[in-house]
Amino acid sequence: MSQDQTINFSELTLEAAVLDSLAANIAVLDSKGFIVAVNLSWQTFAADNAMVGDDYGVGANYLDVCREAAPDPKALQAIAGIKGVIDGHLPSFYLKYPCHSPSETRWFAMRASPLRNHPNHVVVAHENITEQVLDRISPRPPR
Repeated sequence: MSQDQTINFSELTLEAAVLDSLAANIAVLDSKGFIVAVNLSWQTFAADNAMVGDDYGVGANYLDVCREAAPDPKALQAIAGIKGVIDGHLPSFYLKYPCHSPSETRWFAMRASPLRNHPNHVVVAHENITEQVLDRISPRPPR
């Protein structure tokens, strides 16, 4: 491998590079639900959807953001599931939910998993599953 082809991880840790390479929007929450880290996809999604300020990035309380969406049943399920993982009552939590914007109809799947070697911390990943949902709602004819 030539020197031009090597990746210099001294400026960017391997862990951050891996997280930023994933398409899912990822946030790490502490034991109280505060966001302590996000990946590039999370930042891009927030910026693309006019989610700016203290409510969507590091330092925001993700559980409070979900509470603001209550009484939406999916928001209430998300709160209970994430808290269950934080408290160790659930090994993980998975939820499919609509997340429509003014310009597009879309669905996401959220998975909350414990952060290894960090007790009571959770990794929350949101993956866009719109294509799969639309295929299920209105199957396309075979090619």
